[in-house]
Amino acid sequence: MISPAYLSVVAALASCCGAFSNCSFGAQYANASYKSVDVVIVGGGSSGSNAAVHLKDAGLDVLVVEKNTQLGGMVNSWTDPSTGTVYDYGVAAYTNYTGTLDFFARLGINVTTASSLAVESTYVDMSTGLAINYTAPSLTDEVVALEKYYNISSQYADLYLPSYANWPAPTDIPEDLLLPFRDFAQKYDLDAALFLLWWTIVSGLGNMLDAPTLYVFQTFGPTTAAAFLGEAPEWVPESRRNQDIYDKIAEILGAPAVMTNSLVVSAQRLADNDGVTLVVEDQTTMAYTIVNAKRLVMAIEPTASNVEPFDMDTKETAVFAKGNWSAVNTGIITHPSLPVDGQINNLPAAAENGNYYAYPTVPFVDYFSYIGDNRWQVIVGSWYGITDVEAQAIASEAIEKMAAAGTIPATNGTKMEVLSWSNHGAMDMRVTADDLKAGYIQEQYSLQGYRSTYWTGAAFSSQLSTFLWAYNEQYLVPLVATDLT
Repeated sequence: MISPAYLSVVAALASCCGAFSNCSFGAQYANASYKSVDVVIVGGGSSGSNAAVHLKDAGLDVLVVEKNTQLGGMVNSWTDPSTGTVYDYGVAAYTNYTGTLDFFARLGINVTTASSLAVESTYVDMSTGLAINYTAPSLTDEVVALEKYYNISSQYADLYLPSYANWPAPTDIPEDLLLPFRDFAQKYDLDAALFLLWWTIVSGLGNMLDAPTLYVFQTFGPTTAAAFLGEAPEWVPESRRNQDIYDKIAEILGAPAVMTNSLVVSAQRLADNDGVTLVVEDQTTMAYTIVNAKRLVMAIEPTASNVEPFDMDTKETAVFAKGNWSAVNTGIITHPSLPVDGQINNLPAAAENGNYYAYPTVPFVDYFSYIGDNRWQVIVGSWYGITDVEAQAIASEAIEKMAAAGTIPATNGTKMEVLSWSNHGAMDMRVTADDLKAGYIQEQYSLQGYRSTYWTGAAFSSQLSTFLWAYNEQYLVPLVATDLT
């Protein structure tokens, strides 16, 4: 069902200018500078910056427009000023997938296998602050269930990874992919693997058990399962600072090809693939640049607010209005009452007595995990739209409740201190099983190349970086390059 709120946001832009053909950006922005490129890429996160390198290597002149002060998106590398220690609290490691090592080699970045440390976990219902008597599955049972998960998800992987290029017609979609994940897990007796999926990645969906199984597979695919089974490596830069990847990309692209701290404020996208014109505002100088490009690559989540400046028409709006997003906030915090060891996982009291189908309701803290030097990483899951302040309040409230319940020492009035924080914004776009059966994927992919615009990013592939990189290399870049030759 199309959200009226989504439609109203997009329609508001159209009313500002009427028909875009009647708008003269040159007259509106008389002091603007100008750039002309083959491809302009909006969004300099994992997918956008990777696409820029591949498009550059294909001989195209590119420009990346990124709202943050540096490329990298959700990577979140923070250097503790008191110790010099680097913490990666956004992206932990890079799953080994087709083209992963080749891309690192292209960047000239040496990699090593990611560290895997055993975590001593305790379990608390953070809605009450009380510890619960949760018994985790045995390692043997967990491995058996995860192997089953790996085998089944592998059967379908070519349909959804790294792109939906092989996605079947609506009447041919495997029923397993449409089942609520709760039903799928029960069907294949995956109980013992559920908590592992939840706390590592899939809690980011917000409602793991109710989501169509397709989106759980997309988030925690067979390659990720293989990594947890010890059968596939995960990589990090030898520097153990993931931001180095994106700093190197910026260097390769060159300063003229990267506009950071910049937002698109208006756009004209012409019919018949006649190109695009964007107005980009530097958020520091407030200066405008008018960018003319033969093609536009959108590497941002297609939420109503994100696409507002881009002159969406009814075809595009009808597709994206069906999407629903969750959100993840992640931060490094400190508080003297938190235990200097292990990890505190949030599970409801209903998870006691071997109930592996009980998880917190949105919004929630996923866990507090000790990372050393009196620092903890915290993950907060929610629906899209939560603010940093709201997410931090959820984390702080969890600490207060645990202290009030006597689960951790009293706070004595000490407040949680945030050392570094990142709101990852809209994540894990999904639609209903009914939408999938009605041909949603076909509708979505019909937008590739429409009005001189192509799409990359998690809404068109996976949330994980190395799958996005493969999507770009195998699917997106050949489309764009062929279109321009």
